[in-house]
Amino acid sequence: MQRFSIVLLFLMTSVGLAAQTSVICGKAVDYCTKEITIYTIPDPVLHQKLELATTKISTDGTFSLTLPVSQTIEIYTDLEKYCGTMVVEPGKTYQVTLPPFSLRTTNEARSPYFKPALYWLGLTGSDNSDLNFAIRSFVTEFNLETVKNTIPIYQNKSKEVVNEIITRLELKYSANQNEYFKTLKMYYFAGLEYSVNQRNPDQIIRKYFAVQPLQLIHPVYQRTFETIFTDFLHKQSQDIQYQKIVSITNAGNFIELVTFFENKGYKKDFAELVVLKGLYDGYYTGGFSKSGVIMAIEMAQSRTTSTILQSVARQIKSKLKLMAVGGKAPDMNLLNMKNEMVNLNSYKGKFIYLSFINSRSSDCRVELDSLVSLEKRLKQVLTIVSVALDDDFENAVKLWNVRGYGWELLNGSKQKQLINNYNATITPAFYLIDPNGTIQLSQALAPSQGFEPLFIKIFRDYRFRHNN
Repeated sequence: MQRFSIVLLFLMTSVGLAAQTSVICGKAVDYCTKEITIYTIPDPVLHQKLELATTKISTDGTFSLTLPVSQTIEIYTDLEKYCGTMVVEPGKTYQVTLPPFSLRTTNEARSPYFKPALYWLGLTGSDNSDLNFAIRSFVTEFNLETVKNTIPIYQNKSKEVVNEIITRLELKYSANQNEYFKTLKMYYFAGLEYSVNQRNPDQIIRKYFAVQPLQLIHPVYQRTFETIFTDFLHKQSQDIQYQKIVSITNAGNFIELVTFFENKGYKKDFAELVVLKGLYDGYYTGGFSKSGVIMAIEMAQSRTTSTILQSVARQIKSKLKLMAVGGKAPDMNLLNMKNEMVNLNSYKGKFIYLSFINSRSSDCRVELDSLVSLEKRLKQVLTIVSVALDDDFENAVKLWNVRGYGWELLNGSKQKQLINNYNATITPAFYLIDPNGTIQLSQALAPSQGFEPLFIKIFRDYRFRHNN
């Protein structure tokens, strides 16, 4: 009952909304006796899976899952080579067809960069008025429009072309007044407008976010929010007008941070969401006191306007504890440049200076160059390991070969869970792990910011404790 209540907390957006259910059923003989789980992603800050229902498919292939759904949501199910998805509405029953069962190959199962293909679950017995058909039609046409206009949009930053696309699609799909569908269109358009207004996002924020209702569980809202507001608090603090953000954050004053954004015209609940996202990202970007960030998040647990945001604040605090100093470093299984599988046990008994980088980032390249001399001086006592988060690992390999870096490079491409575990959305990110696999610095100073003397002190203290 407790788990059901937690699910409803996320899926209900207004007080007094009655608990409802939806049913997913069907027959898939080639999945017989296999277990399937339906989940959703409930918020745009943590992006953690929230399981809604699990069942074992019967020997004749039939299955049925009852989902606690009090608003229209997108759901997912991981099916080996595929990730099945569809949109469900409260109170409806859906007869679905799963993709043909296809087991991952040995190489795919071992590969750190394998990603299941997104698969729209088939609907049997549904007419074309079902919401899923409208969504699929719109998304297909939107993608065709943006691909056809790639150069005008992403290279020339043409606002005229963007406005023409939005006008055409809005006119074509104006008859569908479903609220979920309207929100989906709205935030596809928001992302498109942002792509040509990245240097001045305030207009997009005011139009699509600042005074609009929160749509925490809507996947398109989530994606667009993340695109615009990742590390937003830290970026704002870099503006000379807003340097007070640093002192407010370091003092742990969540209320004053929210007030700051309210004064910029943000509704209170949206200001709270932006601050929570900013605190979560800012814990790892440097520039803010970690103790101040934790204090602000603790204040948010009781001072936000909704129980949903309070729950998000509690989860953020739990997530930060995962990478807290003194805890075990999350494991990883990644391929190196020799195509060998590597994990943390590969370096057992050594101090590890672990970095997450993107080879195209100028900040990352500066720190990588700083690592060269550090590695030469400390290689007897410190193992340096870099994880490349490039979309194409070969870009990082090329940089390694051109610059002659001598330490291990691992392929972290498309490793969302790893990035989440290490909170490495923003690069470069550094961690110091001791010979027992315990986190000693989270995040560690960058090599250009004085890591070496701090490490030497930690190393000496560690040796003293373990030699006496």
